Amino acid sequence: QPSLDDGTNWLKTDFLNIIAINALKEKPNRNLLINGNFDINQRAVSGTVTLGVYGHDRFKGGASGATYTFAKSANVTTLTITAGSLIQDVEGLSLFSGTYVLSFDGTSQGKIGGGSFAASGVTGSITGGTNTSIEFNAGTISKVQLEKALIKTDFEILPFSDNLIICQRYYQVLTWNKTGYYDVGSSYNLEDTFNCNTHMRVSPSGTLINITNVNPSVATTSVGSLRPTGFSIVWATAGGTGPFICSGSIILNSEI
Repeated sequence: QPSLDDGTNWLKTDFLNIIAINALKEKPNRNLLINGNFDINQRAVSGTVTLGVYGHDRFKGGASGATYTFAKSANVTTLTITAGSLIQDVEGLSLFSGTYVLSFDGTSQGKIGGGSFAASGVTGSITGGTNTSIEFNAGTISKVQLEKALIKTDFEILPFSDNLIICQRYYQVLTWNKTGYYDVGSSYNLEDTFNCNTHMRVSPSGTLINITNVNPSVATTSVGSLRPTGFSIVWATAGGTGPFICSGSIILNSEI
């Protein structure tokens, strides 16, 4: 029988640790940061990005804003933060109390909540149900990941379509069109409802862009009701009779 000091127990411990680490790697949906590879860019930022608020989906400027450039190579997007800091607010609904580890590639440092900036592998405590900021200072970052664990694991890759749907819970840009025929003797309001691509976090704000009215009898086009699952558009007409054709886009925002 092996003795207690011949290394057998140490080998057993290392073996169990390897099993535990591999189990963490196989755990799905472990990355609590959204758009960690910066694949989704619905705001279409480009060049040198100077932020007061959001740039790539779910990432916004810190207290002093943020300035960064970005480039993609072999499907990995790397951001170079040249001024300020970049933040993602993680929704409390996704968080339980415990210890979390933040990992990433690059020269930047990151921090969890009110903790201190540190190189990749920084740990911190989070209170469940509390929105928590993850912040990165000047430097390069790519493949950012936050997980409820004591050790960091390999970056979790999600399909592009899954990433887009998750991002659209907070922000989406939709196109719409309305066609029909109206017959009224005086000014009149027309209204129609449209669905969001996915259920949003809360009832969003709505901003209309790229409006095209074919019939000049339409005086104004405006946002009607807003809800997490959809919205309505209201058209004020000057009266009269004729075909009605209108198209445009709407920016829906329910960011934290």
